[in-house]
Amino acid sequence: MPLSSCLLCHHQYLLVGPRKPFYTKFLNTLSYYETDLMKAKIISLSALLLLIFLLTIVMANVKAESFSSNPANVEVGVWLVNVEKVDLSASSYRLDFYLWFRFDPSKINPEDMREFEFVNGFPTKYEVKVDAENGYLEYRVRGDFIKTFDFSRYPFETHMLTVEIEHKNLNASILAFTIDPTSNIDKEANVAGWEIGGFEAAVKEHSYGSEVYSRFVFSIKLKRPMLSSFVKSVLPVAVITTISLLTFFISPQNFGQRIGLGVTTLMSAATFHLALLSGIPPVGYLTLADRMMLSIYTIFLYNLSVSVYIMRLVDAKKIEEAQNFNKKASKILAILIAALVLIQLFT
Repeated sequence: MPLSSCLLCHHQYLLVGPRKPFYTKFLNTLSYYETDLMKAKIISLSALLLLIFLLTIVMANVKAESFSSNPANVEVGVWLVNVEKVDLSASSYRLDFYLWFRFDPSKINPEDMREFEFVNGFPTKYEVKVDAENGYLEYRVRGDFIKTFDFSRYPFETHMLTVEIEHKNLNASILAFTIDPTSNIDKEANVAGWEIGGFEAAVKEHSYGSEVYSRFVFSIKLKRPMLSSFVKSVLPVAVITTISLLTFFISPQNFGQRIGLGVTTLMSAATFHLALLSGIPPVGYLTLADRMMLSIYTIFLYNLSVSVYIMRLVDAKKIEEAQNFNKKASKILAILIAALVLIQLFT
């Protein structure tokens, strides 16, 4: 056999002969390493994506903390023009005032700043002045507001008419209200039947579950004129009570006139009591007017009780005893009135 044929056969033997498992093993090993490399790439890519995700969360938290620690400050000012009406029976009042906001337009969008709301009312408002470049918005506001009044000292009570403002969407971590010290009440502002005592402004935080919002609150103090309230609320019933006490100067023999006068004045006092309370809504506690009228009813009850007892003495022909009892009852009446006055003063 020629030498070239032998070499060819030997080469074919190497490729297809007993050495074939070696090449197969080599190819399998190569495929195995390629698979491991692919897995390593996938794992590396997943780890990279996870790292990016975690960094995004961290940056978002850092940004949120930055906003929380440095919210945009918005200065709020109010100029009260007038208190147009106070309706105690409806627990409402109508105000007319200017409202303005000063803010940094680089921190808060002027369009976002327009999205504020009145918490305790739905008044009408319109823009008076807009300066978006310098961060200034001014409104004229007029409308009704609602508040639950405290009538425990009626008819000598003092009320705070409040207006509460919040942003609709931006919580306290993004927006924080501050007070403009130039806020005040116009000198010509007035309301019939009341005295305007002063103006107060405050900023507080109000929570809605996990959300906390900055709230601007301004208040107008109203108080009743002392002399006017006394003449309208106390003097009439004092006169009625004094007339009823004239029964102690009527002779015991005329007990019919005594009882008639006492009953008539009692009915007048009860009618006045109902008229006095008609100006306020129904409340679940005693007002100063109620406590005052309870004292008046106590005096009337004492007066009528004395008159009825004197009538029984006169019917029994005990005229002298009736006269002595009338004198003693007059002295006890003075002590009773003094005690009732002290109770009113210290309760």
